[in-house]
Amino acid sequence: MRILIGYSMRSGSTLLEHILDGHSLLHAYGDLSSILALPKSFGRRRGRSEHICVKPMDLLYLQQTFDFYRHFDKFVWLARDPRDSYLSSIESGYAYLFWPPGRRRCGIDTGLIKRWRRIYRHYFEHTDRWHLVRYEDLVQQPDATLRSLLEHLELPYETLFPFPRFNRRHGGDYKLVRHSSISGRSSQRFRQELNRQQLDLFDTLLGDRITALNYPLGNPGRSLTAAAAQQPPPPSARSSVG
Repeated sequence: MRILIGYSMRSGSTLLEHILDGHSLLHAYGDLSSILALPKSFGRRRGRSEHICVKPMDLLYLQQTFDFYRHFDKFVWLARDPRDSYLSSIESGYAYLFWPPGRRRCGIDTGLIKRWRRIYRHYFEHTDRWHLVRYEDLVQQPDATLRSLLEHLELPYETLFPFPRFNRRHGGDYKLVRHSSISGRSSQRFRQELNRQQLDLFDTLLGDRITALNYPLGNPGRSLTAAAAQQPPPPSARSSVG
C-alpha cells in the first residue's frame, strides 16, 4: 500500500509522519527522505509490497495539477487552523523558504494566505479523495484520531502515542527533537496574537475554508456575504476524524 500525506507548512505533518512510522507494518518518510521514497511509490509492484507513507515537501502541492495520484492507494490530508499555521510559519522562519514576501494588509502577508489557498485546492477540489485529519484533534484526542486513521488505512490498531523521540532520520522539527509527546497548547494561539482587524481579514479571505474545515471564525457574528462574493464557495468538506 502506498499512502500520500497532503498538507501546508506548519500543520504538524512531521508529527503525523513520525507517529505513523511507529506502526509495525508501515514505513513513513519525511520531507527530504520522501524524495528518495517516491521512486518506490512509482515503481512496479511485485507481489506483496511493504506499506509506504510519503510526505513530500508542501511545495509539491503548489502545482495546480499533477499526475501521480494514480501511484497511491490511500490519501491523508492533515489540516491545521490556517491562522495558527500562519503564525507558526512566521515564527519558525519557514514562511519564506522558496516563497517571496507578499503584499501586507493589517500587518498580515496576504501572499502567504494565497499560498495556503493554492495548496488547499488539492483538498477542496477532491474532498472525497482524502481522509481529513485535523492537527487539533491529533494533539487533543490522539487515540481516537489515530484509531480512525488506521481504520481508514486498513491497518490493525497499535498504540502509537506517546511516540518515540524525533531524530534526524525523520527530518524532525527542531522544537520536538527531545520530546515523545505533544500538547494542545499551540491550538487557537491566534486568539491571543492577532488583533481584531487581522482576524477580520482572515475571515474575509479564508472564511469559507475556515468554516468548511470546522474551525470557528475569528468574529463569529461576522457575515461571510462579502467574502462569498469575492471567492467561489468550496465543495463541502467532509471530516472522517473520529
